[in-house]
Amino acid sequence: MHALLLLSLLAPPALRAPAEETRVALTSPAIGDTFAPRVVADGESVMLSWIEQEAATAPAPASSDAQPVFHLCMSRFAQGAWSPVTKIASSTEMFANWADTPTLLRASDGSLLATWLQRGTLGGYVYDVMVSRSADDGKTWTKVGPLHDDGKPAEHGFVSAETHNGTTAFCWLDGRAMPAPDADSHDTHDHEEGHGDMSLRASRVAPTAARSSPPSEILDERTCECCPTDLAIASKGPIVVYRDRGDDGTRDISLVRWLGEGWSQPQPIGSDGWMMNGCPVNGPSISASENDVVVAWWTGATEHSAVRAARSKDGAATFGATIEIDADGSFGRVESLLLPSGDALILWHDKRRDGAALVARRLHADGSLGPIHTIDTVADSRSSGFPRAALQATDLWLTCTASGVGASRSVKVFRLPVDSLR
Repeated sequence: MHALLLLSLLAPPALRAPAEETRVALTSPAIGDTFAPRVVADGESVMLSWIEQEAATAPAPASSDAQPVFHLCMSRFAQGAWSPVTKIASSTEMFANWADTPTLLRASDGSLLATWLQRGTLGGYVYDVMVSRSADDGKTWTKVGPLHDDGKPAEHGFVSAETHNGTTAFCWLDGRAMPAPDADSHDTHDHEEGHGDMSLRASRVAPTAARSSPPSEILDERTCECCPTDLAIASKGPIVVYRDRGDDGTRDISLVRWLGEGWSQPQPIGSDGWMMNGCPVNGPSISASENDVVVAWWTGATEHSAVRAARSKDGAATFGATIEIDADGSFGRVESLLLPSGDALILWHDKRRDGAALVARRLHADGSLGPIHTIDTVADSRSSGFPRAALQATDLWLTCTASGVGASRSVKVFRLPVDSLR
């Protein structure tokens, strides 16, 4: 408690500093109604993925059950230009969601892997995590099957994935312990007491063309039902962060890490004591480099809500005092990124009088904070999704979703020098 008070006193006021003079808004390869972007640094290039909703060629009759076609797409930025857009997957059964978004990464065997969601035959919130694989650097893709192997009509999603030090790991929320929904029910997102619990599972083996569902292990038998997870790989292996769910309704952040011969027990971070009768759809973010780890999250435990972070120097075995990144009120949706200098960047959607803004703040290695930098304005609604970031050489790459005409959305991409965010 004394350490937290000291850090709060040492931290400078949450000043707002513009970043427009250094950012470069790139022409986005995502055309049309696009959302759910992700940016991934990949050696000499940067990969961008997103979901595109195909425009209808003609209005559907009122009595029609026709579903829109969704495409999971990607493009690579190299030598100053975007590559031709390739379609990873296309389906009328794709579960296209503002929060439960696809992943994209290069696996330890050199292939590219992407995960996306496919509706089950019962509809509603019954859907599977599907894996697509590319062996030719993203030019062509093959659907290889579900990431999970339970085969049950249940909710599976909120996947996180990472490759580092020769390990490719995945984690996801898994509803296999929950009863199958009534096929006639339109509300299958039922997480009341007595209806089973959402769990957290992970795999340290990458899917392949021969086996899409690698062995998985349960990390926590009861979690918050629809908050995004996150995963990083430190010196000893994967670390998974997520919003937990206590017996009393507490929905704070927890962590599970690989110990070398098994997974640790869930370890609370921050201990906000936030009790909520429902899911805030606002998960944590983790970034790691060897034994240096930073975790950032949003909490509604305070009067105005807050963005917080904690640092570890021993691979997440222990954490220092909680650091208040912003206590003036925000929409959360955090993203964290460790820098080679030992500093970290924390990004989130900040509340503004006329809406919201994507902002960034530097958490220095000594625990001090830089000013809050405004990157761009965003909608103060779910349509703005979650910001994603990646570090490529000395540049920070950012992507977010902007509101377009009517109900349409558009993916935006920014690049700016990391040193401009001090």
